[in-house]
Amino acid sequence: MTTTDKIAILADAAKYDASCSTSGSARKNTPGGLGTGAVAGICHAWATDGRCISLLKVLLSNVCAYDCAYCVNRRSNDVRRAAFEPEELVRLIVEFYRRNYIEGAFLSSGVIGCPDATMERLVHVARTLRTREHFNGYLHLKIIPGTSENLVLEAARWADRASVNIELPSSASLASLAPDKKPQAIFGPMRVLARASGFEPQFLPDASVAEDKKLPDAPLKLMSEPASLRPRSQQVYSSPVSSFDVQDSAGQNRSPFPRSVMEARQRRLRNPEAQRIPAGQTTQLVVGASPEPDATILTLAENLYLAFDVRRVYYSAFIPTGGDPRLPAVTRPPLVREHRLYQADWLFRFYGFKAQEILDPAHPFLDLSLDPKSSWALRNLAMFPVDINRADYWTLLRVPGIGPKSAARIVAARRSGSLRATSLPALGVVMHRARWFITVSGRLAADECEDIGTADTVGASRPAVESGISVRRWRFLDHPELLRRILVDPAFRHEPSFQPEFQWETG
Repeated sequence: MTTTDKIAILADAAKYDASCSTSGSARKNTPGGLGTGAVAGICHAWATDGRCISLLKVLLSNVCAYDCAYCVNRRSNDVRRAAFEPEELVRLIVEFYRRNYIEGAFLSSGVIGCPDATMERLVHVARTLRTREHFNGYLHLKIIPGTSENLVLEAARWADRASVNIELPSSASLASLAPDKKPQAIFGPMRVLARASGFEPQFLPDASVAEDKKLPDAPLKLMSEPASLRPRSQQVYSSPVSSFDVQDSAGQNRSPFPRSVMEARQRRLRNPEAQRIPAGQTTQLVVGASPEPDATILTLAENLYLAFDVRRVYYSAFIPTGGDPRLPAVTRPPLVREHRLYQADWLFRFYGFKAQEILDPAHPFLDLSLDPKSSWALRNLAMFPVDINRADYWTLLRVPGIGPKSAARIVAARRSGSLRATSLPALGVVMHRARWFITVSGRLAADECEDIGTADTVGASRPAVESGISVRRWRFLDHPELLRRILVDPAFRHEPSFQPEFQWETG
């Protein structure tokens, strides 16, 4: 088989992994070496499906001993198989870089024999690139679940970023769809990577893994180490995993984690001597291959950010890769659901939200026709309207249509005088959404806007017209259902709800 044939097979087999972000890193370059790993040193290109493809994204081999139902490379799937020799892949990366095809590489593999044997081959490629070829370019290594600690540390030594894919959000689904993988085999390497990057992993309470396969919605919980292996300074709490607001008798917060992922990142401390994986670790969750609701997925993602300092959790819409009876009957990937999960993920990292705020038992799935922040606002109308000239930065972040940049601009602009509704668009405020949730000089911003009832707000005023209510005198906050009709994202207004039908009984 020629090298061209191998590239065609193994690059195509790698396309389903979404966790290959190209963040630059502060790793020092080898003088006189090839390429650079500096921040912004990665060129970006975009595929037709919107994914970044600036890296050579390829598998070492698509031969796999595992039989994960959702994976195109599973043992039972009848596909063409190919494999690179480690030295062959090293030459390929160097030649591609010299020809200016790539700025780095994302390397993964099927499980060849056992996890350690596969990881040894991947580490050999990375080590040879760094030491013999003096390759300074970006390297992202996929850690094989079940890899021993020494090999994980060796991979972290040569890579800019590493990742271990969780794929499924519950132990029940993992046992059903990926029987060769165990939670311990996934979270063990993630803990090693966290420490390698200088972050001390946190141990979540109630860390036992649910084994009852009759409970498909039981979240996949982070594994804890035996007490004898924990640092003496590590404190264990008895509060539930989802409770981040436990207070002692003095009213002080004694939660094991800060209030949100955003706050945790602002407070996080790292060992300054740690030099491994400067771009941190990431992971991926497959959306739609198992029956867990979005609430379970977001809770797990939040815990990963807090416990292991994961830089990004990627959500990959399930794409049917063959007729496996363990998989749901899917006619198309749930791309809108994937999009909403990414939006909710941004609320974690940049807006100070927590998973239990975005979704709750009464609302286990994200609204596909409405962005998560607007959906949250409609369930918490008692917090609105917000005075744009008095609200603090954190309150402004909760307003639909106001982001971190526009909130900071509002706070800065108020120092020079009171703001008017007409000046907000210039500060980056999306008035189509924000106008219904903010007041300016004691009046609802929607009443201050001159374009109410014009062409760009015809859709917004139609519910009021149908109800026989004057737009200028009507307070939409008193009518959440009609307000929701105004806020519906036009791009998804006619998008039907999509949740795949599953072919197995869940209990």
